[in-house]
Amino acid sequence: MRVIIVGAVAAGMSAAAKLKRMQPEYDVVVYEKTDVVSFGACGLPYFVGGFFDDANNMIARSPEKFRETGINLNVFHEVVKVDTTAKKITVRNLETNTEFEDSYDKLMIATGASSIIPPIKNVKLDNVSTLKTMEDGIKVKELLNKEENQKIAIIGAGFIGLEAVEAAKHLGKEVRVFQSEGRVLAQVFDKEITDVLEEEIKKHNVDLRLEELVSELVGETKVEKIITNKGEYEADVVIIATGVRPNTAFLKDTSIEMLPNGAIIVDEFGRTSVEDIYAAGDCATIQNIVTGQDSYVP
Repeated sequence: MRVIIVGAVAAGMSAAAKLKRMQPEYDVVVYEKTDVVSFGACGLPYFVGGFFDDANNMIARSPEKFRETGINLNVFHEVVKVDTTAKKITVRNLETNTEFEDSYDKLMIATGASSIIPPIKNVKLDNVSTLKTMEDGIKVKELLNKEENQKIAIIGAGFIGLEAVEAAKHLGKEVRVFQSEGRVLAQVFDKEITDVLEEEIKKHNVDLRLEELVSELVGETKVEKIITNKGEYEADVVIIATGVRPNTAFLKDTSIEMLPNGAIIVDEFGRTSVEDIYAAGDCATIQNIVTGQDSYVP
C-alpha cells in the first residue's frame, strides 16, 4: 500500500506518523513545499509575545526523526496536479525546478491555508506582516522587540488577531485593533459572548475600532500611518489577520467536492467525494454537530 500525503505541517505529519505506527509495512510518502515540518502554528502569538523565545519549541519533530521511522519525507517539493482517475500526482522539485509523476493507492490532502491579504493600498510597505508561518513569526517577533516600534495596529479581530493583541500587550505596546464587522470573533461566537470579550479587551487599554475598514497604509519605505473609512492613525507595525484561504487551487481540475472558498468537503472519517482521497486540517471542512452542515473553521 502506497500512501501519499501532501503537506507536512500539523495534520499531514500527524497522519503520517500514526499510519506508520499502525501499518509499518505501508509505503508512506510525504511532499512538503517548504522545509518546515510538524509545525504548531498555534504557538506563534506566544513566540511573538516573548512567552518563549526558541522557535524550535513549535516544532514537534525534525525531518530526520520522521525519516528514521521509515517515512519518505520530501521537503521543497510542491504537488501541482492530481489525476484522480489514474491515481497519479505531478510534483515539482522547487530546488531544481523539475517535475515528475508519482502514483498512489491512497492520497491525503493536508495543504493547510494561506493568509488572505485584503485590498489595502501600499500593503507591501516594510513593518507589515501576516502571522501564519514560521517566517512570519520570526519577522513579527523581531519587529515587536525593537524599542522604537511602540504603536502596533492589528487588522482583523478573529482568533489570530486577538492572540496578537495579547502578544503585543505582553510586550507593553500601544495596541489598536481594526475590525470591519461590528463584533470581534463574529463568525465564531454569539453577541452575548463577544460583548464580554470586547469589554475585557477594552479593560486592557486596547483601542478597539469596530466597523472600521482599513483602506490604505502610508509611509516612505516602512508603514507610518493607517487610513480607514473613519480616520487616520499612526502605526509603527501592522499585523494583518483578516482570515485564511484553503491551499487547494491545485485541485481545481479534479472532481473533488469543495465549498465555494475551496475548502475540501469531507465526512467524519476525513473522506472526500473521490474514493481513496482524504483531507484534513485547514484545507478541509468539518461537520457542524448542530446543523450537520459542512463548515470551514480553520
